[in-house]
Amino acid sequence: MKAVDVLDRLEQVTGGNGKWMACCPGHQDKSPSLAITETDDRVLVYCFAGCETSDITAAIGLNVADLFYNKLAGTEMTERKRQRFEEVLKSERIQVAIINAVEKVERPLTTHERNRRSLGQQRINKIEGALHE
Repeated sequence: MKAVDVLDRLEQVTGGNGKWMACCPGHQDKSPSLAITETDDRVLVYCFAGCETSDITAAIGLNVADLFYNKLAGTEMTERKRQRFEEVLKSERIQVAIINAVEKVERPLTTHERNRRSLGQQRINKIEGALHE
């Protein structure tokens, strides 16, 4: 999915050249507080009011995985890109392992922790698929 596909679902969009602001669909926004940035392999969204990415995407009929381009699984993988994917993969595995340990040893997970674990697992699956193609 490209940024234009996300922008079409938002209101009061301003900006350009890969960076925009819009009203956040995750809360009752009267003036733009949602930053949207297009990168080489994803669309980044950030709500300055604190909405979670999963809440923002759900409000416009998407999921977090929709923000990533198919370029992630492209046929041309440079060594630098492979190393970066492996770094992110390691980081996501650590995050998921910590959350799993909290749930197993300490206490039930909060909604935020469950959502972060789910996001981490999605990222792990996507990156592993790209690295093993």
